[in-house]
Amino acid sequence: MTNPSPDPLAPFEPGIRDFLLRHDLLTQDASPPLFREWAVAVSGGGDSVFLCHLLKRLAPPSVALFFLHFNHHTDKKKNGEDLSFVRELSERIGACFHSGESPSPELSRPGISETILRQERHVFFEDFLRTHPRSALFLGHQLDDRIETILANLFRGGGPRSLIGIAPSSSGRIFRPLLAFGRQEIRKALDLSGLSYREDPANTDPAHLRNRIRLILRGEIDRFFPPNGTRHLAHLGTLMERETSPPDLFPSLLCENETPGRIRFSFFMYRSMRPSTQGLFIRTLLNRQRLHGLPIPTERNLLRSLEQADPEKPLRSFPLGKEWALSLVFGRADLVYQYPETETWRYDLSLSILRESSAPLRIPLPRGGVLFLDREPIGEETGQRRSIPGQRTSFCVPSSTDQVSPPLFLRYWESGLRVFSGEEVLSPPTVSSFWKDRPMTSSVKALLPVLCRGPLALWIPGILDRTDLLPQTGTGSKVTLTYQSRERSEWKKFLENP
Repeated sequence: MTNPSPDPLAPFEPGIRDFLLRHDLLTQDASPPLFREWAVAVSGGGDSVFLCHLLKRLAPPSVALFFLHFNHHTDKKKNGEDLSFVRELSERIGACFHSGESPSPELSRPGISETILRQERHVFFEDFLRTHPRSALFLGHQLDDRIETILANLFRGGGPRSLIGIAPSSSGRIFRPLLAFGRQEIRKALDLSGLSYREDPANTDPAHLRNRIRLILRGEIDRFFPPNGTRHLAHLGTLMERETSPPDLFPSLLCENETPGRIRFSFFMYRSMRPSTQGLFIRTLLNRQRLHGLPIPTERNLLRSLEQADPEKPLRSFPLGKEWALSLVFGRADLVYQYPETETWRYDLSLSILRESSAPLRIPLPRGGVLFLDREPIGEETGQRRSIPGQRTSFCVPSSTDQVSPPLFLRYWESGLRVFSGEEVLSPPTVSSFWKDRPMTSSVKALLPVLCRGPLALWIPGILDRTDLLPQTGTGSKVTLTYQSRERSEWKKFLENP
């Protein structure tokens, strides 16, 4: 008879490490991991405590560990003991402790639905992830949880994705590393290690559906199909996950461009896919945008808008909510985030900047894209400067000490903005009248910077250029503004007329 391992948790480490590497939570080289914080949902039960100890062993020194505990207020005495246990565990392990509670703590809720409790927990988790954009959340679901979820979903009339049960990851920030290990082997490892954990009496209460599945249904199925019975359902969940998940290259093949707050893909290629594949593609795109800390629109709204779109009508816009809009531009679909916090953005081009910039000044734009400002003295142009690709305009700045009046600045378009005409006009034309026939929807136009002189627009890349109406001078500087919308290879395709 062999002696048990001196470290009962050691056999689990390779599987957890492999999971972390596959999901880019650990790196093979010395480069920093994708997330700087690992948050673990800790109830005090065996699964979450087991996960805490393993993640503490495997976390890189640069990663901070957080324990998240939620008080449901279902049993005052037990909930208080659970809270104290998790707080002491976090102090012993050296993790930051973060707690939340039910929005109605004054009520006695011993018989409340498990669904409501789960919804409350997830609101707490989502709030934490929103305020900690560099955090990954780990949940302690294990193999038996997945099997029981699949059994429940079999009789609920769900689609193929419901047979996944519990996925190893979701939304790009939530991870479940324990799905390869069963409840009994986890408890055995904890007991052999002498690690304490809390037992929840609710886990044996037949009033809950999950407990009836565990205590009654699984036993009957295992009796009819020995030796593994229901454990085969875990393999079914893995197969369904592979069948309903897009390959790694899937978004790259359809997307022409993908940056924070802006996605462009082929609408015709999208329409040629099966509905289930369309849903996978859209879900993948939205999850990637969530990683940038942006709110994402409802997946159902986006799918419905794409279904209603008519490819014969070249220009269409659909509001999606959460400040997102879908635009269809000649066979291409643009998903655009409007960045409401930049509506009043203004970048002043002071005289010192216009006269003293010896090298091209790079101005990152808050809605994406870059503007380059270059200056060279009039009469000393060598023509040897390397041209920066993009949409550009040039104008003169006099060398006199008088301030340029009205001042020049950059902003974004809004309704009612009017066009500079070179002389005082009672009612100058609006910018909207200049681009109403351009092949761009308003959601895309809202991303373009506007050069203004006072309240009037001088230049919008690819749309308007009135800088030739500015006063000319024989001495001074020639200033060139160059706009790049995305990568350098994309600006021309994005701005030019078909």
